[in-house]
Amino acid sequence: MVKKTLIISILLIIAYFVISEDNIKIILSGIAIFLIGMHFMEDGFKLFSGGTLEKILEKFTSTNARALTTGFITTSIVQSSSLISVIVISFLSVELISLAKGIAIIFGANLGSTTTAWIVSSFGLNLKISIYAMPMIIFGVIFRFSKNSTYVGLGNILLGLGFIFLGISYMKEGFDTLKDSIDLAAYSVGGYLGIFIYILIGAIATVVIQSSSATMAIIITALAGANILYIDALALAIGANVGTTVTAVIGSLTSNENGKRLAFAHFVFNIFTGLLAVVLIYTLRDLVEFLSPMLGIAADNYTMKLALFHTLFNLLGIIVLYPFISKIVTLAEKLISDKYKKSSKPLYLAQANIKIPYNAMVSIQKETIRLYDNAQKAILHALSVHTSQLNTKEDIAKVVNQNSKIDTNLDDIYQKELKSLYSDIIEYALISQQNMNQEQSKYVTDLKIISNLIIKTLKDTRDIQKNVNFYLNSKNEYIKEEYRFIKEELVTFIFEVNELKKDFESDSETDELEVSTQIQVDKERLQKLDVIHNGRIDSLIKDEKITSKMATSIINDTSTAYTICTNLLNIANVMFIRDKNLRELGELDEVK
Repeated sequence: MVKKTLIISILLIIAYFVISEDNIKIILSGIAIFLIGMHFMEDGFKLFSGGTLEKILEKFTSTNARALTTGFITTSIVQSSSLISVIVISFLSVELISLAKGIAIIFGANLGSTTTAWIVSSFGLNLKISIYAMPMIIFGVIFRFSKNSTYVGLGNILLGLGFIFLGISYMKEGFDTLKDSIDLAAYSVGGYLGIFIYILIGAIATVVIQSSSATMAIIITALAGANILYIDALALAIGANVGTTVTAVIGSLTSNENGKRLAFAHFVFNIFTGLLAVVLIYTLRDLVEFLSPMLGIAADNYTMKLALFHTLFNLLGIIVLYPFISKIVTLAEKLISDKYKKSSKPLYLAQANIKIPYNAMVSIQKETIRLYDNAQKAILHALSVHTSQLNTKEDIAKVVNQNSKIDTNLDDIYQKELKSLYSDIIEYALISQQNMNQEQSKYVTDLKIISNLIIKTLKDTRDIQKNVNFYLNSKNEYIKEEYRFIKEELVTFIFEVNELKKDFESDSETDELEVSTQIQVDKERLQKLDVIHNGRIDSLIKDEKITSKMATSIINDTSTAYTICTNLLNIANVMFIRDKNLRELGELDEVK
C-alpha cells in the first residue's frame, strides 16, 4: 500500500511540473525520448549483429587483458554497458567464459560507457544534432518494415540514434531556458557534504532511470546550461557510476550463482571506484586541468572536462583493481556458494538468455547435453555398469563380463528426474525460437528432436533391461552369449559417443572428418544387431541350441538394441559434430 501511494505521489508531482513548467516538461520529454532511443539501440544491436556481438565476446576473451579490451570496445560501439552486462551474465549461466574473464569484460565495459559523455559533450552540444535525428528516425522506420531481421535491427539502431540525438536536443533546450527561471546552481552546498549529497542524487537518478548513459546526458546538458556547478557535476558523475550497481544486481536475479558473483564484482568495482574518486576528487579535478590543454580542451569547456574526469576515475579503478581479479573471484565464490541442484532442475536455461538468440541456442545445447549425461548414466546402471569403471576401450570387456548388479529403476528416474528437465528444454526452445534466425531455429529444432531421442533411448533400455539381466545369468551358454553381445554393443556405443563428447568439449582441435568417419564405421557395426538378416538366430534354433521363446526374446531385444544404438549415433551426430556438412553426412536414414 505504501509503495503504491509513493508511486502515485511521484506521478502526480511529475504531472504537476509537466503541466505547469514548460522548461521541466521539455527536459523530461528529452529524458523520455533519450531512454526510448537507448531501448531501440539495445534491441537493434541484438537483431543486427545476429549473434556476432555474442561471438565476439566469446572469442576475444582468451586472457583477462583481451577480455577487458573487448569489453571496452564493444561497449563503446553499442553504447550500452547494460547490454554487455546482460550478455556476459548469460555467458556465465551457460559457462561459455570463466568468471574472471566476465569480470574483466565488465571492467572494460565500465570504461567503455564513459564514451557516452564524450559523444554528448563534443557533438551533442556543439552541433545541432536534431537536424540529423529526423533522417535517422525516417530511415529507421523504413527499415523496420523489412522481413529481414538484420534490416529490422539496423532500423532499430537508426531509430535509437535518432531518438537519442533528439532527446539530447530537448534536454539542452530545456536546461538552457531553465536558468532564466530557476538558478539551481544557487542551491549548491559546498565542501564534502555537497559532494556526498550530489553523489546520492546521481545514484538515485541512475537507479530510477536505469541508465547511467541517460544520467550522464542529463548532467552534461545541465552543466552546459549553467544549471549546476562544475564540482557538483563531478559528484553527480560519481553517483551515476555507483547507481549502475543496482542495474547489475537486478540483471543477476534470474541468473545462476556465477551471474550473481559477476554482479557482486560489478558492485565492488563501482563502489570502490566511487570511493576512490570521492577521496581524490580535487586531485582528479586538478589532473583534468593539467591534461585538458594537451587534449585540445578549452579552459571554459567544462562539459568535456567532465567527460575526461569520468574516464579518468574509471580508468583509475581498473588500474587499481585489475591485478586483484582473481582475489575478487575467490571472495565472490566464498560469499555466493553453489546451491545443490537436482538433475531435474535446469542449470543453463536462464530466462535472461531467451531474447539473445545465440546464447539461447547455447543454453539449449548445454542443457540437452546434460539431459544426455543423466540418461546415459542411468542406462549404464540399468545394464549393471558403473560409469567410473568405463575409462578406456579395454574396460568394456571387463564391465560386460562382470556379475555385479546395480538396482536401477528407469521408470522412477524418468518420472522424478528426466521428464521435468525434458519438458523445460522443449518449452524454453519453443519460446526462444521466436527470436532466432532460420539457421539458429533449425539447429534448436534438431536439439528438440535429439532430446526426444534421449528419452526414447532411456525407455527402450527399460524395455530390454529385465531380459538382459535375466538371460545373462542363464545356464544356457548360447542365449547368455547373445545377451552378452547385446550388452557389449550398447556399452560400446555409449562409450564411443562419450568419447566424441569429450573431444567436442575439450579445447584441443578435433579432426571432425575423423570423427564423422568413426560414425560411419559405427553405422556399419549396427548390422551385427540385425539378427534376422544375418541368420545367426536361425542357426541357433535349427541346431536346437535355444528355444523358440528364447529366439523371440533375442529378436525383439536385438531390434530394440539396434534402435538404441541408431539413436545414440544420431544424438552424437547432432550434438558433438560442429561442421554442418559433416553432420548431414552422418545422418542415418531412419530414426526409430
